[in-house]
Amino acid sequence: MRTHGTVPTASGHVPYGHLCWAYTGRSEFRTRAVEYLSDGAAAGQWLEYVGTGSREALQAELAETDRLARLLDDGALVVTPVDEFYALQPGSTTVDPHAAVTARVGATKQALADGYTGFRAVVDATAMAATPHQRAAFVQFEHLIDQVMASLPVTALCGYNRTELGHAAVAELACLHPLSNTDGSFRLYAQPDGSLALSGDIDHRCAELFIHTLGTAADLAPDQLLELDRLAREHERVIELRAIPPATTRLIHELRLTHLSTTSETS
Repeated sequence: MRTHGTVPTASGHVPYGHLCWAYTGRSEFRTRAVEYLSDGAAAGQWLEYVGTGSREALQAELAETDRLARLLDDGALVVTPVDEFYALQPGSTTVDPHAAVTARVGATKQALADGYTGFRAVVDATAMAATPHQRAAFVQFEHLIDQVMASLPVTALCGYNRTELGHAAVAELACLHPLSNTDGSFRLYAQPDGSLALSGDIDHRCAELFIHTLGTAADLAPDQLLELDRLAREHERVIELRAIPPATTRLIHELRLTHLSTTSETS
């Protein structure tokens, strides 16, 4: 089982943590970048910092922080503009989810071939989720790349500026990460065996987001447990529901829903 839940820091998530960090200021984001990249350096991973702006501007920003400046000076940290890091749909600023995942897999395999223990990135992805159209594509990317992270030594801190995007947009993205600094109602993430895990609480307050997330990220559109089970069976997945009410557990058993599993473990 992958570690999941709300975290107060970006430290300690080695080797496979997929972390969403909603931030309000650049200094806050740099602090988390230091934590996350320092862990990666200690673990012998390839390190990359991705953000909006030119390579020179990003390097200048990182040089303001001593630890990041040392990583840059030592050649242990590569800086990449966000629109170069992601494969984009032709003629647009919208990510191509499948091409972007293929690129990350290739980069991870190259890092391993070069003697690194894995690939680790700190990405300010705010610009990739600025509009509903961009966000829909990026939600799908987050879902797909999390499946890769469940089995390959590639991991990322995905930063989103909550002031620019707003609470609803950040919630839409954060729920696809097993780890985040937000108190989301649920988390939908991949397991190493290829199944999907769902932790947290599903109730009327987040039902619309839950259905939207499955529809956008996983190309699923359930509106009840029966539909969710049917779609999981069609896609040869088992969805694990955590911390759900006893009545829902009984209903799953009574309906004999074979592709939904439950556990009493809390998130």
